[in-house]
Parts: sequence; structure tokens; C-alpha cells
Amino acid sequence: STLLYPEQFTGKTRSVYLIGEANFQVKQDKEHPFIVKANDFQITALGTEFNVKAYPEEDIITTSLIEGKVRVDCNDTISYVLTPGYQVVYNKCTADCQVLTANMKDVTAWQRGEIVFNKATIAEIIQTLERHFGIMFYVSTKKRNQDRYNFVFKENAGLEEVLEVMQVVVGQFDYRLKDNACHIIW
Repeated sequence: STLLYPEQFTGKTRSVYLIGEANFQVKQDKEHPFIVKANDFQITALGTEFNVKAYPEEDIITTSLIEGKVRVDCNDTISYVLTPGYQVVYNKCTADCQVLTANMKDVTAWQRGEIVFNKATIAEIIQTLERHFGIMFYVSTKKRNQDRYNFVFKENAGLEEVLEVMQVVVGQFDYRLKDNACHIIW
């Protein structure tokens, strides 16, 4: 993840730009609101703790409120004020915005080193594993698997452990780890 911010905040706002995922704990300052920007999505903190997931390669941007209050502006057309336990989910392709109930344990799992997948496709799982383990995946398959899977891997789960569990659940495949790369053959 990348967080872009000035050396020193000046002016009427404290604005940052996020690429990726981050958790923010913000002290309230009505004179200088804290603003997180990600694409056409903007979150204004109103004294709070919240999580933002905004990876450039993903179509979905999500803001989940842990405590306090935030205002979320979607594409300069609609605003929501969240209460704890809710999230705004924004689709960059369709510009659709929804308010949903959030499972905060899953939202904050990455902070505890856990990996959680809820109704994720194989492509989404591989994308997350690449980020989590810092390696590239190369997948060779003749199958088009659009099934969705649920997995929870606890803190310190190694890549081989993750792949072995996936082999049992998803179906047999071979994998080879070499030089910061994982080659998967279905």
C-alpha cells in the first residue's frame, strides 16, 4: 500500500491519498478535517477509526467504520454518514455505491496477520496472496473456475499451508515455489 501526504499539513484540511489498504485512527479537529482520497472516493473523518481498501487493480473500494463517524463521498454525487459497523462499497466500473453491514473481525483481519476470503474467486484469492506474500503467481489452467470460496487463515500461516488447504477445497492442482514465484498448474 502507498499513502501520499505532505511533509506538513497546511490549509483548511488534512488530506492524504491512498493506494491500497490502510487503517486510520484520527483525532477530531473541526477546523482541519482529515480527508482520505482514493480515486473518485473521498472519506472525511469526524473523529474516528476506519479502514479503507482501495487497490488500483480492484474494481471495488470499501470504507468500513470501526468507531466514531465518517462521511463518505462517492464520485462527487452522493454522500453517506456512517455509524460503526457499517461500510460503503463503491464500484469503480459502474459508479454504484452501497451501504452494507460490515463484519469488523474480517475487515481488520489483515492487521492481525490473518487472511480472510469471503465469497472470493480463485483470481481474487491469488491477487490477495500475491500482495500478502510478496510473490508473483503464474497459473496454467484449461478450466474456467468462477466458483466462490470462503477461507480463514490465521496469523503466520505460510504460503505452502495456504496452498495445501486450497488443494483440498478447490480441487487438486500442482504448485511449485521458486525465486519469489509460485507456478500453479490445474
